[in-house]
Amino acid sequence: MKYFRMNTRSDLPGSLKRPPAIVLLCVAVLFAAALPTSVYAQDWRFEPIVRVGGEYDDNARLQFRTDQEVKLQGYLADLRALMTYSSEKTSFTLQPSAVLRRYPDEPTYDSENYYLQSRFSRDTRSGNFGFLATYAQEDVRTAERAISDPEIDNPDEITDDDTGRVLLSGERSKWRIAPNWGYRWSDVSSISADLDYFDVRYDETFSGLLSDYTDARLNLNYRRDFSNVNAGLLTLTGRKYSTAASPTDADGYGLKVGFDRTLSEKTRLRAMIGVENTQQTNGQSEPEAVGDVTLVRDLKTIRMFAQYRRMVVASGAGGLSVRDAINVNFRRRLSEKISAGLGIRAYQSRGTGNSTSIDDRDYIQLQSSFLWYLSKSLVIETDYRYTISDRDPGIGERANSNQINVWFVYQPRTVPRL
Repeated sequence: MKYFRMNTRSDLPGSLKRPPAIVLLCVAVLFAAALPTSVYAQDWRFEPIVRVGGEYDDNARLQFRTDQEVKLQGYLADLRALMTYSSEKTSFTLQPSAVLRRYPDEPTYDSENYYLQSRFSRDTRSGNFGFLATYAQEDVRTAERAISDPEIDNPDEITDDDTGRVLLSGERSKWRIAPNWGYRWSDVSSISADLDYFDVRYDETFSGLLSDYTDARLNLNYRRDFSNVNAGLLTLTGRKYSTAASPTDADGYGLKVGFDRTLSEKTRLRAMIGVENTQQTNGQSEPEAVGDVTLVRDLKTIRMFAQYRRMVVASGAGGLSVRDAINVNFRRRLSEKISAGLGIRAYQSRGTGNSTSIDDRDYIQLQSSFLWYLSKSLVIETDYRYTISDRDPGIGERANSNQINVWFVYQPRTVPRL
């Protein structure tokens, strides 16, 4: 299963105002119901998805002291409504969802998390345009963990959320708006532009600890095909980071060059390297080396990608940090009724330049998953996650967690109408 705010100062009194789950779901249902029947019959589809299950975590807050570990055992519910539109040149998806967690022995950790994701793309005679828009309102304990989900197909969908604050209790809301545009100059060259805008807010529980921020990054890209298998890439980057906590707003610009190579019909390799310079309002200017290497392989029964990337990322700690990250996803269909997956998220996060941050850390999460397809609409899914967070020595020591989830998934075959 896969997935702005213009003023950086929070204007929400008290805790964050979150929409009830029923509102998100009803919006999707009403939107679908308002469409004419003829539209359903042609290109629109609507599908509800219901997931219920159980969770066990032996260190839910990633505490490094064993006497402060919190063991959680409880029930989960994940309710989704998926709407899609598809035609020869246009595709659109809208998916609201709500994830409910209940822990009878530790009710203070009960939570209701809400999500909304939408994606649009349209091909034109000489190019394409589209957008990705997501909203998440969730408990920081779960929001700040980097999840190694084997179901993610595109490495660019992996966001760089910080994981250092899971020992706190409270809520975070996050908007991501990412429009994109592309134009083909000729059969061998093309240009594109994409904007990635994040708006993140924390409730007043985190006053003085975590800070609201906005982060906007604009990429201008050029691609030239030298042959059927080789292409050259060039990217110019500009970014603006603003935070409500301190006067350390930052402007940045960068340059990356690289190549895209088709190794075979089912395998692609992309590599880029460059530099990004960050100019902070306090006068500091810090150039950092950035880049990425991505390998994607897609076979009939196997889907995998492996990626290393180094980038300057935003943080709720009131500044920017440099992150070296490794992301690996692997899925395989073992038989008609069984599939398995493996996911790895690992990174090292440090302050820019010679600066240090209380959020400096090493992090790794390993996940294995197993799916048993009982029928076309009913699936049993189990997954195990092992997580390690090694914080700055001034904050604490290494913490680890074992988490097991079991899901019963009901997902009827996509139907053309409600």
